[in-house]
Amino acid sequence: MPKIPLSSDELKSHLIEQISFIESSAESFDAGAEEEAKRLALNIRILVHDTKNSHSLLNQIGKKLDFYDTSSDFDSNNILNHGGLISTLSEPHQARYVANLDNIPPNVAKMIEFESWWEKIVFSDEQGHKLSRKDLITTAANQDGGAHVDSSLDKTYADISRNGLGFVYTVNGTEQKIINKPELAAIRQIAHEVLKTLKPGYEKKIEYQNGVLFYSPTLKVVEEEQNDKGTPKRERKIGRNEPCPCGSGVKFKRCCG
Repeated sequence: MPKIPLSSDELKSHLIEQISFIESSAESFDAGAEEEAKRLALNIRILVHDTKNSHSLLNQIGKKLDFYDTSSDFDSNNILNHGGLISTLSEPHQARYVANLDNIPPNVAKMIEFESWWEKIVFSDEQGHKLSRKDLITTAANQDGGAHVDSSLDKTYADISRNGLGFVYTVNGTEQKIINKPELAAIRQIAHEVLKTLKPGYEKKIEYQNGVLFYSPTLKVVEEEQNDKGTPKRERKIGRNEPCPCGSGVKFKRCCG
């Protein structure tokens, strides 16, 4: 069947659309729908992954730029498991893996060349098996429900998703393994890096107060408006004790926050 090439404007429209998809799924993930990580993997694959038979959207636009890297570096001499994009969070009766978002030391985040970012090791399990960002995203998208459900999974991905990273926490004097899926939190962090790369000024933090985990409102750049210095204005963050903008009459921290 004959094909018609897309114009530059059409490709840019697709880019805006994919970024919007990532933002929406990221917000849903942060609200508790962690399965949205698989949709995030698909959108990230569309944006950056090239094969012999298909070209990524960023490549088609000619925009394979440096990417924002928030992962701690993998040390092959470290005998412990490695999860460079995530942290463990202790709550009153459990512990879990969470995406770091912007909660990282200033000396960790940096811009690096795309291939180095894509191929960087972000997981290493107890057996020393490793996963890069590319491995993680393409497996989630191609095998684990992002775009397709395969009849079998990559073994390292399967081990990490089913068994975690072997980290434990203590409840009433008893050690228990942290079992929520670390690969989903890592995909959420990769999505955060993509948004930081493609939307300069984008910020989001994870906060933990009084035993409760919550995410700060997304800080977006308002591209249409500029201040007197010609730089984009930022939307004001909503205070936790302010009335929720949804109109419920409840404080933001008790409602959409």
